[in-house]
Amino acid sequence: MSTMNVIKELLSQISKKLVSKYILISLLSYIYVFISLYVLVDIFSFNKKISFIVVYAIAYILLYGVQLKFLFSKRHDNYKLIKYCCSILFFYICANMLYNLGLYLEINYIVSTAITIVILMPLRLIMYTFFVYKD
Repeated sequence: MSTMNVIKELLSQISKKLVSKYILISLLSYIYVFISLYVLVDIFSFNKKISFIVVYAIAYILLYGVQLKFLFSKRHDNYKLIKYCCSILFFYICANMLYNLGLYLEINYIVSTAITIVILMPLRLIMYTFFVYKD
């Protein structure tokens, strides 16, 4: 079974309401990411790589609380936080590798960010649903 088929199968097990809420929360998060990157890189001329790292770190911290409460309706516990941190570390590394690959290929930093989002967004939902926030 191909990777895409596995992803499709896992996503089919997730409710449409959860997917809709995840997309809305993600869109808000990515609006923050794009605006913050634009401000840091184009207005303040900060380094693109460092800006990406800082912006994503802040986004991931905020997303834990938002997803815990509003997406999965769960209570905080240390085990969930540890799982979230592990998943974030994994996705943080993946996001930075994809983003920097885009920069290496001379893709605009905003386009590179968008490609990174499109690739990782469904994978994060699967990880959060079946690993991080699962009781």
